[in-house]
Amino acid sequence: MSSARLFRYGRAAMQIHVALSQPLGWRDARLNTIPVVHLSDGSGSTGIACAEAEAGLLPRRPTVVVGQQYVLDAGRVPPGAAALWLQLQETPSTPRGDAAGELDTAQGWTPELAHGYADRVLNRIAGHAPDLPGKVLAVDVIAPPDLTRRNPNAVDGDPYGGSLELDQSFLWRPLPASGRHATDIRGLWHIGASTHPGPGLGGISGHMVATTLTTGARFARLPRLSPGRRIRG
Repeated sequence: MSSARLFRYGRAAMQIHVALSQPLGWRDARLNTIPVVHLSDGSGSTGIACAEAEAGLLPRRPTVVVGQQYVLDAGRVPPGAAALWLQLQETPSTPRGDAAGELDTAQGWTPELAHGYADRVLNRIAGHAPDLPGKVLAVDVIAPPDLTRRNPNAVDGDPYGGSLELDQSFLWRPLPASGRHATDIRGLWHIGASTHPGPGLGGISGHMVATTLTTGARFARLPRLSPGRRIRG
């Protein structure tokens, strides 16, 4: 079996886009000007949500990434209006149940299930911004299958180009035998979330390859590790 067949994809993600008539009124007014808010009960709660998603369950209390990009760029919304970009990083690609016992997952990611779960997420936000329900104009839900259809690289709804567990990170990404950006084909380089240093917004893998090509840096030409070789130390 080729080592590439051992590559694993991670949990799926779900996105919710919300159009608002006005900006949210957070209970903590300091959040009114924060472009990205992570809503969680703490590391324990996030750990439980991750475990539920890994088990194929819709988390009872998901961690919610709340994007309010309009506070940095008012041109994203009509004058006086607002919008939320919500990301859920603890989502099963194929739901087998609901940890809260409220939603029917028997048919998989139907529009009804996606919007039902979105309601749970919005209610969670409303606990910290009570005026949310009265300001919602429209909601667009992108479930894991939708994400895959829109981006073939998001296999099974995984937006990060593969699991980020230790054996698929750093010099072992994407594979222990090819933990570098060079390939066996002369002049062909591999960049993106599936390569070192993994997913992010900085384009670091491309920067590292460009640095190698323009300055002769040696990082992308590190010796390969055979699949059975161990590292000491």
